[in-house]
Amino acid sequence: MRVSTNLFQSQGINSIQKHQTDILDAQLKLSTGKKVNAPSDDPVAMSQIHSLNKTMSTIDQYAKNGQYAQIQLVQEETAISDTVDSLQRARELTIQMLNGTYNSEDRQAASEEINQIIQQVQNNMNYRNSDGELIFAGSSVTAEKAFVEDVNNPGYYAYIGSTNAAGQVESDGVTPVEDSLANYGSRFVQIGFDADNKSVPNDQGDSSRVRITDNGQRVFGISTTTTFTGTPDSNILNVLVELKNSLSAGLEPPAGIAEDLQSGITQLSQVRAEIGGRQNRIQSQYDSGESFKLALEERRMGLEDMDTVKGVTDLTRSQNALQMAQQVFTRVQDMSLFNYLR
Repeated sequence: MRVSTNLFQSQGINSIQKHQTDILDAQLKLSTGKKVNAPSDDPVAMSQIHSLNKTMSTIDQYAKNGQYAQIQLVQEETAISDTVDSLQRARELTIQMLNGTYNSEDRQAASEEINQIIQQVQNNMNYRNSDGELIFAGSSVTAEKAFVEDVNNPGYYAYIGSTNAAGQVESDGVTPVEDSLANYGSRFVQIGFDADNKSVPNDQGDSSRVRITDNGQRVFGISTTTTFTGTPDSNILNVLVELKNSLSAGLEPPAGIAEDLQSGITQLSQVRAEIGGRQNRIQSQYDSGESFKLALEERRMGLEDMDTVKGVTDLTRSQNALQMAQQVFTRVQDMSLFNYLR
């Protein structure tokens, strides 16, 4: 078979171009530190890398969700702790005023402090988080208050969305739709991968979600032994109101007040412990996510990252091959009949 001069030259040029491409490819991998820079480098590996990156980004988002939830729960815990302190002080005053050595003037003076406690507890029950949302109004976001003045019992307070003795729904008179939401569930934040990969408005016992608001009726409502004037809701705020009314009239605290205040303290302490459990769950989910992400990152590095030693070796080999190809091409150019005849 006859081999033409053009064939020799074409093969030489192709060889040089191939080695130049190999050098550029090796230089790119070394400069980026990645052995897969385009889908054409390894389509299967690139698909896996995208999937791993997406999963790790999701884990990072869950971590941010957990941080947000932690902040909300700290605020809720603070509001409850302040309320517990206020109730303990109110109980101390109640026990003092039950002592026969105190006269009506002393009780009236104590009622002023109880009134201040009422204002503090009311503020805590209508506490808003850093986003301006009520934390004790269930699923409601834009309601004016979680606890409003009872329409049938002036001077007392009721939870919005609840039904009073007359069958009327308690409302702030501004946001009726939001008022009704206060009695339905709470708001949740997803902090981990869902077991069934379905988004639902409650946690259903799933540790991947954490509750960041509570139903105020459940938190502050108690079974009271106090005999109220009228038929107000049985909540800790109304117990304080009844105490203030009696002391303002110069009377001893009504029977059962001290016990009801202690019941409120006990219940709020349980809620506070529950919040602590939610905070621990957030930390546990974060730790699990970070461990999982570490394993994914190790897998991604194995698929994507360049072995520097191997990269330098490949570059050196390609440079040597290019140099040899150039030298061979120079010799082949002189291989012609005309050069032989000379």
